[in-house]
Amino acid sequence: MKVHQIVRTLETIAPLKFAEEWDNVGLLAGDPDDDIDRVLLTIDMTLPVVHEAIQHRSGLIIAYHPPIFNGLKRIDARAAVGVALRHGIAFYSPHTALDAAIGGTNDVLADAVGLTDRIPIKPFKEVAGTKSDFLGVGMGRVGHVAPTTAQELIARVKAQLGLSHVLVAGPTEGVVIKKVAVAAGAASDLLRLAIRVGADALVCGELRHHDALAAAAAGLTVIVTRHSCSERQALTPLMNRLKDLHKETLFMLSECDADPLTIVS
Repeated sequence: MKVHQIVRTLETIAPLKFAEEWDNVGLLAGDPDDDIDRVLLTIDMTLPVVHEAIQHRSGLIIAYHPPIFNGLKRIDARAAVGVALRHGIAFYSPHTALDAAIGGTNDVLADAVGLTDRIPIKPFKEVAGTKSDFLGVGMGRVGHVAPTTAQELIARVKAQLGLSHVLVAGPTEGVVIKKVAVAAGAASDLLRLAIRVGADALVCGELRHHDALAAAAAGLTVIVTRHSCSERQALTPLMNRLKDLHKETLFMLSECDADPLTIVS
């Protein structure tokens, strides 16, 4: 199997044109014509993840977050990117292209919350000002749940994502939640849109201080899971789709990949 064959499948699942303009997505390093038979999936391409890829003889790492994001001025041969390059390991990032795609990061989070009748909070438009031909594609999701309390929704999110703790902003008592928005990862860009479309609650990975204040002022209940905890569940369905299309290739989830923040009681 060639690297470019896996890349072609990834770009069919999550076309790069769906990504935000500021993002750095696609094949970020490596020879598209290299032969590979093992692929490692991870949220972050940390040094332990690269060592794991070396141990498993993986020729490609699919890292949800771009290992190269801002402009590089130097490469440390001992850091994750440098070690991957020295060992000839290609790496690819789908990031916000996967967030926007149907069946991608936000849809997986919406499934966990139990949203029905979902639509993107920020629909994808190929040409600004025109009606999108990509129904269901876009950033975030908003939909409906059976009427529930904030405490019940918090419990559902914790159970579905396997979390012991979440952060909460806004009202938690005396509210009935029917319309819920989700935004995998950082939600600052989508918070005001979620308020504008009338969401009662927002489930997201990360929220800035002043955005939490804005949510509380608007009466929006926000459940914050920690950044990568809102994204990690999307790796398994992505891996399964790749397995179905490339049965001769071994796809693995990283065992080293974890959220960098821990809860200390």
